[in-house]
Amino acid sequence: MKKVSKGQYGYLAYRKKRTLTNTIIYAVICIVVYVVGLLLNHMSRQNIFTVIAVLGVLPMVKQMVGFVVVFPFHNMEKEVYDKAEQELPEGMELMADLVITSSEKIMHLDMLAVCNHRVLAVLGDGKQELSYVREYLSKGVANWGTDYKVQIVEKHKGFFQEMERISEIAPCTDEEQEELDNVKSYLRSLIV
Repeated sequence: MKKVSKGQYGYLAYRKKRTLTNTIIYAVICIVVYVVGLLLNHMSRQNIFTVIAVLGVLPMVKQMVGFVVVFPFHNMEKEVYDKAEQELPEGMELMADLVITSSEKIMHLDMLAVCNHRVLAVLGDGKQELSYVREYLSKGVANWGTDYKVQIVEKHKGFFQEMERISEIAPCTDEEQEELDNVKSYLRSLIV
């Protein structure tokens, strides 16, 4: 399984496979440890192997939760991503297949483009509150960069229209580049 980093196209499919595989591996290990403990201790559950098997369930459950969170969401169409990549203005970075969690909601973004003082994203499939997503990202981005405009659109068509309106992106000063790097790092950190 080829590693796909957060924000790259295909990350959701990779994450699903990886978390499901890890869940199964941890489950098998826990069962084996438990059974070995039973066999070594004359079918008595009161042994250290039982404790180890029970503690081994914790990383298994963590992987399972990761799988459950991303399971309902799917990668966007490759053709749409390729089109966005081709039309992306120079100086802008494109992220895809984002699942972001807050304390209240799970949000899915098909794509997100970021450049100096601007974040543009398109919602993924499913019912989502556009205003909530915009407010959540705006507050977070404001902590890492000043004067950033966060714009969220519902359809790919709106995303491409907004990208056309961005004619040229002014080169960043050193201070602006540091801010931009911080914003990009923050956005990647949100991805499940």
